[in-house]
Amino acid sequence: MLPTNRAQSRVLDIPELLDMIFAFLDETSVASTASVCKRWSEIALDTLWRDLADLHRLFGILRALKQTGDSPDSPYAFTAAPDADDWGRLEKYTRRVRRLTYHYQTPKGPCLCPTVFEDVARTRTSLNILPNLKTLVWNAPPPLAVIFMQPTVKHFTFWLPETIVQDESHLPFFRDVVSRMPHLTTLDIRTNIPMGTIEDSMIFLFGLTKLRKVILPRFSVTTRIAQALQHLEDLGCLEFQYCSDQGCGDPADIESSSPTNLTALYVDSRLIESPAALHELLTVLADTCQLLESLGIVTHVDDTEPLRVLADVPSEERINSSTLQPLQNFPNLTIFEITHQYPLDLKLADLERLARSWPSLRKLMLNNEPVVSDECSLTLEALIPFAKHCPELEQLGLFVNASTAELPLKVDLSPSPQFKKLRRLSMGVSRISDPGPVALFLSQICPLNIYLESGITWEIEGQREQQQQPPLLQTISNRCGMWAKVEELLPLLTKLRMEERERSRLLVAEVQDLRMRCGVLTDKLAAIGGRSGESCVTL
Repeated sequence: MLPTNRAQSRVLDIPELLDMIFAFLDETSVASTASVCKRWSEIALDTLWRDLADLHRLFGILRALKQTGDSPDSPYAFTAAPDADDWGRLEKYTRRVRRLTYHYQTPKGPCLCPTVFEDVARTRTSLNILPNLKTLVWNAPPPLAVIFMQPTVKHFTFWLPETIVQDESHLPFFRDVVSRMPHLTTLDIRTNIPMGTIEDSMIFLFGLTKLRKVILPRFSVTTRIAQALQHLEDLGCLEFQYCSDQGCGDPADIESSSPTNLTALYVDSRLIESPAALHELLTVLADTCQLLESLGIVTHVDDTEPLRVLADVPSEERINSSTLQPLQNFPNLTIFEITHQYPLDLKLADLERLARSWPSLRKLMLNNEPVVSDECSLTLEALIPFAKHCPELEQLGLFVNASTAELPLKVDLSPSPQFKKLRRLSMGVSRISDPGPVALFLSQICPLNIYLESGITWEIEGQREQQQQPPLLQTISNRCGMWAKVEELLPLLTKLRMEERERSRLLVAEVQDLRMRCGVLTDKLAAIGGRSGESCVTL
């Protein structure tokens, strides 16, 4: 039955639903909906102005703007200074802005003359121009951002040009940030200025006591910066990015840094690191960072490399048990992840030793998505050592050969090796040919409702260059399809295994009870001299 016009009208009266619909429209379409009715107008205007990336559009409503020169690139300025009536008219829009982004060099709208900001600062009728602003992203002369700084701002991203050091205007700017936006929770600083040059002033920024996340350019976390950050009680994430837009500091600034009290470390390398380099890194960390609880090492993967067959990869280029040996020297490490170009050169005995020495392990991701994935010496039996020896394990990722011909023929179920707390099993690009036997095997060792995942987290370069699906992507897609079928079968089979174990437990209990009764009967018969025909024995 089709809904009536009245029912349709009620649906379109729901503000949350309209807001979701308008979010998928372009600006022109949203602007058109604003003229449909008063109810739609308010929601459409909220959508149009929520994320503001064109200050020319905002200030053009305040007062007419005019180019200051004949060149097409000439900046715009007010034709006359705004007055109180202009500000009253603008208030209808300013209260809707939640995020402001301004790029001076490549703005979304026409470039604004600095006098525009001066006129705004001088004539505004309220200290907070955008009273509900939450996020400020500023890539323009820093002093111009001061008029938008207010206590409501929670997230601040800004670019610090090298010229600001020469005129020494950065310290007053930093003071404005701290005093005008005291409730900042995220601070994203982008610059190419060496941290040693502005370190004294930068430390002043960390007087923002509510910071939860700080993003800095590479080579910017000096000893003094780290010491300043440690006093931020709410800080949960210190991050840096490789992208050129983030900027880059001077490596010499951090040569003397030695953060020995780290509890979590994530290393992302742009190189296909050698096993020797990884062994050296693990050795140094084991010696200097004894408090480390979580360690992630991600090395560069290159799907365009000609070495696509494991037989062509030199053994010295593959990570083996010797490479990972320093892991046993981390007394507090419970989370370890590693990603590499080539499959790990590990045997079942190596995993047995690793699991036996690491009972506190909670998460282990052992390169489950290598680029070269045509062969693997490990089978599904590689899961069993961790089921036996790692009772706290919650997430496990391995690259194995789960083809039918390589499946274990029998699993010793007395005692049965079962994962106790495993919630996520990541098979990556593991080989598989028949989902049925794989699901049967996993149902013996996996708990109910486990999340089985497969696939890659890196991007295939050839996918962007070829119209057809690259062979590597096709192989991965086929394997992921097989693992998806395993995921479908696993819950039912696991439940059947649980019922089977319960029946076995009851049978064992019944057999033990019968044995006890037979023992009692035998003892009583022996006590009466074996004359069973002369008396009755009650059990």
